[in-house]
Amino acid sequence: MECEKSVRQTSSLTLHHLTHMSEKPYKCMQCGWRCSMSRQLTVHQRIHATEKPFKCIECGKSFCHSITLNNHQRTHTGEKPFKCIECGKSFCHSITLSKHLRTHTGEKPFKCMECGKSFTHNRNLSIHLQTHTGKKPFKCMECGKSFRSGGHLNLHHITHTGEKPFKCMDCGKSFTRNGTLRRHVWTHTGEKPFKCTECGKGFRKRLSLNRHHQTHMGEKPYKCMQCGKSFTHNGNLSNHQRTHTGEKPFKCIDCGKSFTHNGNLSKHLQTHTGEKSFKCIECGKSFTHNGYLRNHLRTHAGEKPFKCMDCGKSFTHNGNLSKHLQTHTGEKPFKCIECGKSFIHNGNLSMHLQAHTREKPFKCIECGKSFTHNRNLTKHQWTHTGEKLFKCMECGKSFNSSRNLRQHLQTHTGEKPYECMECGKSFRSSDHLTLHRRTHTGEKPFKCMDCGKSFTHNGNLRKHLRSHTGEKPFQCMECGKSFSQSSSLNRHHQTHTGERPCKCLECGKSFHSGVHLTLHHRTHTGEKPFKCMECGKSFGQKGTLRLHQQTHTGEKPFKCMECGKSFGQKGTLRLHQQTCTGEKPFKCMECGRSFCHSRMLRNHQRTHTGEKPYTANV
Repeated sequence: MECEKSVRQTSSLTLHHLTHMSEKPYKCMQCGWRCSMSRQLTVHQRIHATEKPFKCIECGKSFCHSITLNNHQRTHTGEKPFKCIECGKSFCHSITLSKHLRTHTGEKPFKCMECGKSFTHNRNLSIHLQTHTGKKPFKCMECGKSFRSGGHLNLHHITHTGEKPFKCMDCGKSFTRNGTLRRHVWTHTGEKPFKCTECGKGFRKRLSLNRHHQTHMGEKPYKCMQCGKSFTHNGNLSNHQRTHTGEKPFKCIDCGKSFTHNGNLSKHLQTHTGEKSFKCIECGKSFTHNGYLRNHLRTHAGEKPFKCMDCGKSFTHNGNLSKHLQTHTGEKPFKCIECGKSFIHNGNLSMHLQAHTREKPFKCIECGKSFTHNRNLTKHQWTHTGEKLFKCMECGKSFNSSRNLRQHLQTHTGEKPYECMECGKSFRSSDHLTLHRRTHTGEKPFKCMDCGKSFTHNGNLRKHLRSHTGEKPFQCMECGKSFSQSSSLNRHHQTHTGERPCKCLECGKSFHSGVHLTLHHRTHTGEKPFKCMECGKSFGQKGTLRLHQQTHTGEKPFKCMECGKSFGQKGTLRLHQQTCTGEKPFKCMECGRSFCHSRMLRNHQRTHTGEKPYTANV
C-alpha cells in the first residue's frame, strides 16, 4: 500500500512496485542513467544511438517507440478518444487524461524528499530533483550545452536545425513546439480555458492564471537584495536584477544589439524581417504581436478595463495603470548613476542616459537622420510617407499618433485636466504640466556637456547643441537655405508664399504664426505675464524677461571668438562679428555702397529717396 494506484494486470503491478523501490539495477553505459526495468534501458539507449525504427507514413517523422508513433498518428487523424467527465475536454492519450484529472482534484502524488515540494507528474519530480543535484545528463553534440531532460534537449536541437514542424492551419505560422501551436490557435478561436474562480477572468496559459491568482492574494515572495523591491514571480525578479547588473544576455545575430529579455529580442527581430502578422479588422493596421493588436482594438471599442482605486481614472493597458499608480506613491525606483536623477520607469531612465552619451542608434533610411528612440524614428518616417492614421470625428483633422489626437480633442471640449498646485493653471497634458512646474522650481535637468548651460526641456538642449555643431538639418526646397529648427523653416516658407494665416480681431493685422499673434494681443490687453523676481518689473515676452535678468546678473553668455568681447544677446554678437571680420553684407542697389547692419543701409537709402520720417514736435 505505497500509493493505492490501481492497474489492470498483476505484471503491471509488479513493474509499478519497482518505482517505489530504491533499487535500479539497469545502468546506461553512456551517461550513467539508471532504471528499474530492462525495457526502460532499451528505450533510453535509443536516445544515444539516435535509432528511430518507427516511421510515420503520413509525414515521414521517425520515433524510438511504437507507442510514441501511435500517439503521433492521432495528430494527423485528430482523434481524441479519452474524454474528461468533469469538463468534457478530450485527449489523444489516456495518460494525458489522467494528468488532466489532477487539475480538477488538485492531487500532487509525487513528493520531493529533499524540500517537500509536490508535483502532479513523476516527470516533473525527476526534473525538479536535478535542481538539488545539479545533474544535467543530456548533452547537445553540436554545442556541448547540457540539459536536465531529453525533451529539453530535443527542443534545443531545433535551434540548430531551425525546424518548425507544427503549422497553424488558419494563418500558416509555424512553431517549434506543439504546445506553442495549441496556445497560438487560441488567438484565432478566442478560447481561454484557464479561468479564475475569484473574478471569472479567463487565460490561455495556466502560468498566466497562477500569476493572476497572486494579484488577489497580494503575495510577492521574491525580493531583490539590491533595492528591496518584491515580485510575484521568480522570473520577474531575475529580469529586474539585470537592471542592477546591466546584463543583456539575448543578442541579435543580425545587428549585434543585446537585450535583457528574450521577449524584447523577439520583438526586435521583427524590425529586421518587417513581419506584422496580426491585422486589425476595423482599420487594417497590422502589428508584430497579438498583444499589441489587443491593446489597439481597445482604441476602437473605447474599452478601459484597468481602473485606479485612488482617483478612479481608467486605462486601456495594465502597464499604464502601474505607471499611473506611481504618481500617487511618488516612487521613482530607477536612478541614473551619472547624475543621480531618479525615474518612475526604466524606459525613461534609458532615454535619459542617452542625454549623457548622445547615442542615436535609430537611423532613417530615407534622409539619414538619427534618433535616440525607435518610436521617434517611427513618427519621423510619417513625415516622408505623409501617413496620419488618427482622425478627429469633430473636424476631420488627422494626426500621426493617438496621443496627438487625444490632445487635439481637448481643443473641442476645452478640457484641461492637469492642474498646477502652485498657481492653479491647467494644462491639456501631464507633459505640459511637468514643464510648467519647472518655472516654479527653477529646475533645469538637461545640461550641455560643451558649455555647461542647462535647460528645462530636452528638446531645447538638442536645439542648443546645434549652436556648437553648426548643424542645420532643415532645408528650404525653394531657395536651399538651411535652418537649425523646423519652426524657423516653417516661418521662412511663409516669406515665399506670403501667407499670414493668423489675424488679429482687434486691428486686423496678420501674422505668420499663432505665437506671434498671441504676443501681439498683449499690445492690446496690456498683459505682461512674465515678472522679474529681482525688481518686480513685468514683460510681455519670456525672452524679454531673460534679457532683462541679465542686467541684474551681468551675464554676457555670447562671446566673440575673434576678440574675446562678450554680449548679452546673440543678435548683438552677430552684429559685432561683422565689425571684426569687416563683412558688409547689406548693399545699396542705387550706389553700390555696403554696410555692416541693415539699419545702417536703411538710413543710407533715405539719402537717395529724400525721406525724412522723424518730425520734431515744437
